[in-house]
Amino acid sequence: MRIHNLVPIFCVGGAYALPTLSWLPQFPVEGLVRCWGIFAPLSEDRTIYQVLKDDERYSRLVKAINLSDEVTDLLDDPAASITFFAVPNTGIPHRQPSHGDDDNHQLDFASLAPKRGDEPDITYDLGHLVLQVEELDNIPESRTCRIIRAILAYHILPKKLDSTALVQNSTYATNLTLNDGSMDYQPLRLSVQSTIRDTEASNGVIHSINIPLLPPPSLFNEMFAFPEVFSYVTSAIQHVGLIGAVDYWRIPDKDCHISFVGAELATFFAPTSGAFQRLPKKLRLFLFSPFGARALRKLLEYHVVPQLVLHTDYVHNATSYTALIDDREAGVFVDSPGNPLYAYNLTLPTLLENHSLNVQVARYKAKIPLPGPARYFTRFVVNGHDVGPYDIPARNGALHVITNLLDPRGHHKEDHKHRGHEHESVDVDWEDWEEWLPQWAMQD
Repeated sequence: MRIHNLVPIFCVGGAYALPTLSWLPQFPVEGLVRCWGIFAPLSEDRTIYQVLKDDERYSRLVKAINLSDEVTDLLDDPAASITFFAVPNTGIPHRQPSHGDDDNHQLDFASLAPKRGDEPDITYDLGHLVLQVEELDNIPESRTCRIIRAILAYHILPKKLDSTALVQNSTYATNLTLNDGSMDYQPLRLSVQSTIRDTEASNGVIHSINIPLLPPPSLFNEMFAFPEVFSYVTSAIQHVGLIGAVDYWRIPDKDCHISFVGAELATFFAPTSGAFQRLPKKLRLFLFSPFGARALRKLLEYHVVPQLVLHTDYVHNATSYTALIDDREAGVFVDSPGNPLYAYNLTLPTLLENHSLNVQVARYKAKIPLPGPARYFTRFVVNGHDVGPYDIPARNGALHVITNLLDPRGHHKEDHKHRGHEHESVDVDWEDWEEWLPQWAMQD
């Protein structure tokens, strides 16, 4: 972030005046503007690349940028209008590689894909990559360079968005598109949840961030990384053999060619471990027993929207789905204050045949007068249940967190007795499960 050096000023009757200085008439006007940027900030005449190159705080990032002519040319293009998320040196720690690191094995472009087993994943150690860049010379098209280029592409948005504009949406398409079919060959997205500092450049804006933005893993791997939240659902997915519906991974064939298996595109409403714990105890035991495996699989399929990515501000389907939007009108949620910026209902086909989800989304501008850019919030509901956190980008789709297991009958009971204490109560939607679930599970 560019800091302007301010000289003393005097306040007279609410107006600011420059102090009387003998050298003032001879001082260049441009110099005045640059010194006293508070009065009329001069438009930055350097490109994003030049701003970063001139700032020692980003020296390690610039070394990585210099490895890719493509990235360098874009960041230094005066005709561009882009957004770049820049990580200072403090966010790229200098780490010596540990003994036993096998760079030849790690540095493969396909390592941006989720893997199986205990293979090291270099994409989650940008510091290690930059360290190799510092130690090696004349490696313009090494595998390290290709991986760094992909990571840097994930830090670029193809349009200029300052902090005020950035918070108007929840997700944005980046400059990173993978050629393995992930996201139906659409750009990977990132999620923005708060304001970020701006540094203007002639061809866009720089936002300084504390840590690198790393391309996200698959839906399954994202959940697997947080066992305290998703241990029940990841165990359930593995238990019933449904990994291929939410995961996407690479496998080598006998000729060492790489192919990919699993779900190229999907949206998953992920129940937390608390959602499973709130089920009646007898139901939990049934679902994870051999007798309940079929019911558990069908319930999980009901939480998967295949071949479609849904964020609250973005929808892309890879099939011939039609009439997804039932209505798009203000005031869908009449109990919320003010009119929404946008609101819509969606009916989403699930992996469970002949069963669909009803989604309601409304985006609002906060009315509370707070300093800084405007605040926005979204209400996201699926089958009557609030969703959140939501809009978590994945390599192969979108992840939304829910605290209730969704009832495939499509209805939701209000628990007035335990409202506000859901983490302590039994989910009332499932109190009558013995009357219908075992029979339903056996139906084709």
